[in-house]
Order: sequence, then C-alpha cells, then structure tokens
Amino acid sequence: MTEQRWEVPESRFVVVEAEYPPQDGKSRRSCKLEIVQGAKPISTAEEKHLRATFFAERDGLLSTRRYERWNPDAIFSTNLGVRLAGNNPHGCRVVSYLEIETQRAPPFLVTGSAEQDGACGDAPRFAHP
Repeated sequence: MTEQRWEVPESRFVVVEAEYPPQDGKSRRSCKLEIVQGAKPISTAEEKHLRATFFAERDGLLSTRRYERWNPDAIFSTNLGVRLAGNNPHGCRVVSYLEIETQRAPPFLVTGSAEQDGACGDAPRFAHP
C-alpha cells in the first residue's frame, strides 16, 4: 500500500490517502482522517457530537436516493457508515464511515471514504517511488 499523509504541525489529526496494490491492473483508493499518534484521544462528549453530525450528514445523503445505509460490524463504541448505491466512475462501490473507540484501550478515531473492491478501480494513480 502506498500512502500520502498531510498534517499541520502540532495538529491533533492527520489525513491519510492510500492506494492499495493493484489486482488485475486495477487499484483502489481511500482517504481517511485519524488522530496523530500521541495526540489527545477523542472524549466521549466529542464522540457524541461526531456521531450526531455523522447521522445528520448521512440522512442528507440518504434523502438523495443515491446512497444507502451501510453499517460495519458494531465492534467499536461508534461504527457507522453510508455507501454509494451504485458504482463510481471507476466501477467501485464507495463507503464512508466513522469509527470511534472511547470505551476500551487504546482509544481512537478513524473516519473516511474508500473504494471497497480492489478489482474494480482504475490503473494505479499514485506516483510510486
């Protein structure tokens, strides 16, 4: 997997764009936001706010009928998602998700969007070193 990371110095968060190894000449991509290692973890109050915001955004997307409810297995304190109802221009289903853990160690936050299937994408798009 090839990653590009963007982080503002002293920020609590980092943006990680990834491209996964090609399958049959096609690759898939993801973009996520996570907490920088060693930064202050998400509090339960922040988790509640982020969850409410995600529900509001998801409801707006669902109302367009171009998205469908998609919830990953409930293994974290928050595990929510929404999925594009059809394929994107690269032939992929795209999911957007919010995963937070505040009840068990180690606490974390990851939110992002990703193409689901490595066999659907496009030719690799990152410049590999």
